[in-house]
Amino acid sequence: MYIKKKINNYIILFDSTGSIFIPKLSILVISDLHIGKSYSCAKNGNFLPPFEIDETIEKIKKNVNFYNPKKIISLGDSFHEPSTLEMIDKIYIKNLNKIFKNRQVYLIDGNHDAELKFKESIDAIFKESLRLENFNFIHIKNFKIINNLFEFSGHFHPKVTITSNKVKYSFKCFVLGENFCILPSFGTYTGGLNINSNILKKILPEKKTIIAIGKQQLIEI
Repeated sequence: MYIKKKINNYIILFDSTGSIFIPKLSILVISDLHIGKSYSCAKNGNFLPPFEIDETIEKIKKNVNFYNPKKIISLGDSFHEPSTLEMIDKIYIKNLNKIFKNRQVYLIDGNHDAELKFKESIDAIFKESLRLENFNFIHIKNFKIINNLFEFSGHFHPKVTITSNKVKYSFKCFVLGENFCILPSFGTYTGGLNINSNILKKILPEKKTIIAIGKQQLIEI
């Protein structure tokens, strides 16, 4: 399930899993997987079921099987902390590499994983940011977009609250502006920051489109 929009003369598909697909460039874009968060929590004495990695990897696999992209770009915080690849079961690394096989995979540095150890175990190219055609891919939104590029970023895990029959519902969402898009977090154990929070109010323009990810549909606001 997706919503189709035209940006910079490219068709962009906004998927209900929280991904974006650019058909003309055959690029799948995801953000903020936070793989290994349950391991990090356990290390600090907060024991959560460690199955979030299975679910996140399965979501990636379903997207790849559906869109069959030539390139995959993850917009930072793919891993929850620098030592994640040391901590997690090696089967997860094997499963990720199996999905990445025969594709160009770019993992953008995030604030959680910029100093990631054992990067060589992942079949991907690690970059601070990436420019392709008319697009810039980065972890945190620039205050000023560079050279009229359209920018895709993550980091903030945006969420929106919708009220129906006096009941408030919170949904992950895409935030789409004239020259930028902030993706929702793709990972399973990831919270969210409301678009009306003081932090996001400071960086988001008045004019914007919100695409909320409901359980059965995408809701454009």
